[in-house]
Amino acid sequence: MKRIIKNSLVLFVASFLFFQCSESEPVAEEEHGHEKEAHGEHTEEESEEGVVELSGVQLSAADLQYGELGSLNLSAYVKANGVLDLPPQNLAAVSAPSDGFVRKANYLVGDYVQKGTVLAVLENMDYVQFQEEYQQVLSNLSYLEAEYQRQRRLDSAQVSSKKQFQIATAAYENARSRKKALEEQLRYLGISPAQVAGGNISRTIAVRAPLSGYITKLNVHNGEFASSEQELYELADTRHMHLELNVFEQDANKVKIGQPIRFTVPSMAGEVYEGEVFLVGKAFDPENKTVKVHGHIEGEHPDFIRGLYVEAKIYTGKEQVQALPVEAVVEDEGKSYIFILTDDVHEEGEGQEAGEHGTSFRRVQVTTGETDQGFVEITQMPDLPAGAQIVTKGAYYLIAEMKKGEGGHHH
Repeated sequence: MKRIIKNSLVLFVASFLFFQCSESEPVAEEEHGHEKEAHGEHTEEESEEGVVELSGVQLSAADLQYGELGSLNLSAYVKANGVLDLPPQNLAAVSAPSDGFVRKANYLVGDYVQKGTVLAVLENMDYVQFQEEYQQVLSNLSYLEAEYQRQRRLDSAQVSSKKQFQIATAAYENARSRKKALEEQLRYLGISPAQVAGGNISRTIAVRAPLSGYITKLNVHNGEFASSEQELYELADTRHMHLELNVFEQDANKVKIGQPIRFTVPSMAGEVYEGEVFLVGKAFDPENKTVKVHGHIEGEHPDFIRGLYVEAKIYTGKEQVQALPVEAVVEDEGKSYIFILTDDVHEEGEGQEAGEHGTSFRRVQVTTGETDQGFVEITQMPDLPAGAQIVTKGAYYLIAEMKKGEGGHHH
């Protein structure tokens, strides 16, 4: 009997729990339905991709300006690269006129020297031998000249043989030739023949600057033996620095003498400098597929250094292209975009006052070309509605607002 009562009690409790669960299921389903409905409402509130909406307050703060895609005459140019260089007459490799030991080396790389400045002093006993030989030739020449004059008089009077006069003439002419040769050798060494003739003999010579300019190389020091084949110094007169440019073969026929050049030196903060085409090379480099163009530098510029790399544009004329102000185009993740004003007008929403409407802008991807004088060429873009108003100022404000909107929808 007790077992029957116990089983009946268990059955009653189980039935009660079953009915309680059945009543709670609709509530759960109802809550789940509300969640779906809420999620659906959120999806409808998300803004259309590529469209940004500004309130009246935002629109006023953005200070946007509008315009239409137009045709402009932009400067046509060809790109070139090269180096800053000097003409051959503005460079000098300085070596010793004759072998010798360096007694004194003056100046350092970067020093500016005037033409004729003593750069180094060399010493060698061979210099003394040249001077001694010159003095001997001078002494013999006086005797040989006197003998030549005597034999000429005798020959005129037919007193002596013709052979004696010829011997005297040959000896005298040989001595004169030797004198001239030694004088040239002394001058080449930087020694004055007049001083040697006066009895002044020196065992040193001076190495002098052949032009005014900066010392760009130094390969000498005191006590070193300097060979006449060795370059001791290099001098550069930078007053006539020019552009040595390389133009690719497909652009070479567009380049003419007198065309303006604008160039930058990347290692010097990218400042733009002016120049002009002076010569167009007539030789083609088959390895690099380029032609040399020589350009003169114009206007104010700093003291350029020979050999610096330059990037240049050679302006070849004008061409008509579709273009927009540079401010109208924005870059985002490696792509170029513009914004156009749409016809969408939205009712007031959260954060807007009654009667205030939002203004929408649509982002449009474009492909850009060359940039010149504040305008950028538009080479490719989708068809726009007739009279479409393009945001020409404030596009970066719009892209920033769009980024904010995209960031707000992440979960």
